[in-house]
Amino acid sequence: MHVEVFFDYLCPWSHLSQARVDGLVRRHGIEVTWTPFELHPEIPPGGTDRRWGKSGTESLLRPLAEAGGLPLERRSKVVSTRRALALSAWAMDQPAWPDLHRRLFAAYWGEDADLEDPLVLSGLATEAGVVGATGAIDEGSGLDAVVAAKERALDLGIGGTPGWVFGGGQAFTGLHDDAVFDRIINRA
Repeated sequence: MHVEVFFDYLCPWSHLSQARVDGLVRRHGIEVTWTPFELHPEIPPGGTDRRWGKSGTESLLRPLAEAGGLPLERRSKVVSTRRALALSAWAMDQPAWPDLHRRLFAAYWGEDADLEDPLVLSGLATEAGVVGATGAIDEGSGLDAVVAAKERALDLGIGGTPGWVFGGGQAFTGLHDDAVFDRIINRA
């Protein structure tokens, strides 16, 4: 079965979905495609001071992050991830893309990295082994793919992240318990 996961690096639920996806791959041998979805295009250059959103969100997130072995630190500000998503879309065909994907999440949620900064992105891409990232970032490569992916997600009824499409059919958003995902896969 193929599962497509729409994500944004600034979404803590997308970050936590990595552990869910890893579990699905282990238990069911599914094939996964990660697809960028710019959740907040309205974030101004330089970011905003908005942090967790709804009250109590941190108390929900922290245990899930710990259970999945994922970093989750308070951010000093929320920055636009448009460039990071474009870099990810551009690099998706490279063998080092999975490392870049995990590195971008870890840098944002564990190191308070500014994923809007081209130098930060270039450094993370180099660490992950992605070739040619600096030129791609400078040229805005991948931006058209980010826009097209969001349009496709919206056509599927996905308006947030993480968004899930199972087997090319059933689509929904949110991070759900493993039992929900197992049931969907077993039914298919």
